[in-house]
Amino acid sequence: MCRYFKNPERFVITKAVQLSVPEIGACEVLGPEDVDAAYAGIAPRPRDNTRFRELEELTRILETRSVYPVFQPILAFGTGEILAYEGLIRGPETSSMHTPTKLFDAATRAGFLTELNMLCARKVVRQFAKLDMKRQLFLNITPQTVLEVKDDVQRITRFIRDCGLDIAQVTIELTENQLITDRSIFRDALMLFRGAGFRVALDDLGEGFSSLRLWSDLQPDFVKIDMHFVQGVSEDSVKFHFLKSLQHIAEGCGSSLIAEGVETAADFCILRDLGIHNAQGFLIGRATKEPLVVISDQVSGLMGSGSAPLFAKGTASRS
Repeated sequence: MCRYFKNPERFVITKAVQLSVPEIGACEVLGPEDVDAAYAGIAPRPRDNTRFRELEELTRILETRSVYPVFQPILAFGTGEILAYEGLIRGPETSSMHTPTKLFDAATRAGFLTELNMLCARKVVRQFAKLDMKRQLFLNITPQTVLEVKDDVQRITRFIRDCGLDIAQVTIELTENQLITDRSIFRDALMLFRGAGFRVALDDLGEGFSSLRLWSDLQPDFVKIDMHFVQGVSEDSVKFHFLKSLQHIAEGCGSSLIAEGVETAADFCILRDLGIHNAQGFLIGRATKEPLVVISDQVSGLMGSGSAPLFAKGTASRS
């Protein structure tokens, strides 16, 4: 039984846990004891009612496609304008899987990560095209999904164009919560997308698996710095010098840095003065259904303010 459905909108999973796949047929699952046989390697066997209810809830969400996108702005320090929007996803508001973490964790356990990822990507692209934002779109894609849909690049690009977007508007943001076991195979798969015109961003540098090596191997257009190294940088000389080093590396290899988790004016000003290219976080704008179009007066004022004092408190002795 296949893991990836060529057309994500054609598969159906009912509350009785019925799986219907084109060219494969349907099977009905009457209880937890039948899940292994029905999913045949797709989903792990639920060990208790809680696990089975989670599977039922997930399949209901996939069947009804009841996820919705929100968009968070990314600010370009160089222009003081919004460079792009990251397309994020939410589950049904009344669901236990409303947050993306719970939703994607459940999909990973059930073996439906690629199916969910592709459903979310289609939702994000469609809505972004409807909003007619004329900016870059960062689309979260897992390494597993890249590998599993690499043969469908032409179909994917056609879908995006049919929605009204230019491929050059779309950046594939690689989530770094999975270990890439064969870098050569993954790099070749990613090159198929780059060859079609997609840009590439590496998410959460410093958090996941072998970040710096991935940066070297993949040579992404954008690198997002994990918020751990961003928040409190105005008071921490170690974080300051770490970011300064990353900026130097980025200049040498042609990547554009995006500082994540920017929430305070002090950190914002330090990042600006360091020459970090872009910023994302609550100070810039939260993820919303109706994206922020113009930056706030506060952020606009910070763009033109004087240089920020370094390490006013906290770890000055470590500089």
